[in-house]
Amino acid sequence: MNLTTASKYVGVRALVVCLIVGALYALHKGQDAAWDLKNYHLYNAWSLLRGRLTRDLAPVGLQGFFNPLLDVPYYWLGTGLLQHLPRLLAALQGLCYGALLFVLLRLAMRLAEIRERPFGKSDLLAAGIGATGTMLASQTGSSTNEVPLALLILLGFYVLLPFCSSVLPTRPVRRAMLAGFFCGLAAGLKPTAVVYTPALALALWIALGAGARAWQLSCVFVLAAFGAFLLAYGWWGLELFRLTGNPVFPMFNQVFHSPWASPAANTDRQFMPKSLTQWIFYPFYWIQKNRYQGGNTFADARYAFAMVALTLVAAVSWRQRARQAVGSRAVRFMLVFIVTSYTLWLLLYSILRYAIPIEVLTGLMVLVALQELAPSSINREKTSRWIFLAMAGVAVILAGCTRYTDWGHAPYAPVAFDVRPPAIPPGSMVLVIGQPNAYVIPFFGNAQTLEFVGVTWLTSETDGYRLAELTQQRIRAHDGPMYAITRNNNAADQLQLRSILPAARLVDCQPVISAMERTMRGTDLSDGLRLCKVFRG
Repeated sequence: MNLTTASKYVGVRALVVCLIVGALYALHKGQDAAWDLKNYHLYNAWSLLRGRLTRDLAPVGLQGFFNPLLDVPYYWLGTGLLQHLPRLLAALQGLCYGALLFVLLRLAMRLAEIRERPFGKSDLLAAGIGATGTMLASQTGSSTNEVPLALLILLGFYVLLPFCSSVLPTRPVRRAMLAGFFCGLAAGLKPTAVVYTPALALALWIALGAGARAWQLSCVFVLAAFGAFLLAYGWWGLELFRLTGNPVFPMFNQVFHSPWASPAANTDRQFMPKSLTQWIFYPFYWIQKNRYQGGNTFADARYAFAMVALTLVAAVSWRQRARQAVGSRAVRFMLVFIVTSYTLWLLLYSILRYAIPIEVLTGLMVLVALQELAPSSINREKTSRWIFLAMAGVAVILAGCTRYTDWGHAPYAPVAFDVRPPAIPPGSMVLVIGQPNAYVIPFFGNAQTLEFVGVTWLTSETDGYRLAELTQQRIRAHDGPMYAITRNNNAADQLQLRSILPAARLVDCQPVISAMERTMRGTDLSDGLRLCKVFRG
């Protein structure tokens, strides 16, 4: 299938189909009720819209200092325009997945064009493999926003890919700036996406031959990305700097030395490889059903297949380095991007749901490897048939061993966020003891008149520093009514409260009614979620 014919299939009609697929898939999964949503996504949006950064004190712990910009649309729609249309809200959340499917198809087409190969069923299978990965599928419709970020990164990749053709595209500087804008915007909205900008910059530089022109375009890309990062994050970084002295507080505090916390990185390292073997072969540990990414079991061999494919392509490229094959720039571009971004991802946090931009390219990487290894002694038609059969075999193997996880969904309620805490007097202080409890905050009828203070693991981690001192001062100085939101599994955090108020007891507890504490199968997850009065003795 040539590019003109392919474009007919991957045009406006295909975009509409992809968007419908994404909306229906998200709708099918149910109401988002993930741990992160209940811990900070709802509260952070409410806090930003109500100007609570300085009035409240870390009610969600560390995550309360994350850029809240991406959380605003979901919260605003779910508590406003679509409050009584939770299914439509879920469907809208799935549109990003649909858009990503469309961009992935276009990317597969562009890659085939640059490599002067017909776009066909093998390319569709490659895109399908990337589009059905465990992290992408499980994050679709989620408020964690990994899919929108992956969409921006993939757009940046797609915009840069024409630089790999035999002739530079028109307006190359503008193209590099646009790609940089997409990637920098993603990093600014959620800094976990920061690894992809240097990876794409290096990939572009090497693909273009590491000469003066390559250096110029890579610099344009990086500068545009930095500008977009400042646009998305600069305002928030300034707010954090004014408050704490660290623009990314509490992260990388060994660099900024904010008096609010210890001089440590404070990054999540719990999913890092635990041995040298894991550091080298981590993707192979995900082939069988496992818990290497926390409490959520999953299995996905895509990354392992892609690692093997990368090794084979690198070996073939090295053997044929004296011969510049058609489309070799595109192969180098994709190979360098995947290897660099994976390495940075592995070193920084190793949290797999942050690797969706890599995951969606796994199928295309396998396809490139098969094309590079295809026998040259047979004609193109037989080669295409051989590659298609091999891709079909890979797709069947992956489908058979893939096990999807779920980050938390609840049955649809009459309203998007059906959360009903007991009424409390205006002017009260509400202690948020433990996590994930802060999502209750926006649904107090008089929330704007209340003060919310967190007593979480972050409180103990900052013992001897400004944050813990402020927490103690505020709690001890409050002379009005005091309440606490807590659960049964927050016993350790309740002990922290007693270290601040030794005579404190939780009395007159009432349950918090929340439809978001029930799974799709009806299991109750509330674990005694309740609002108690704090008796200070």
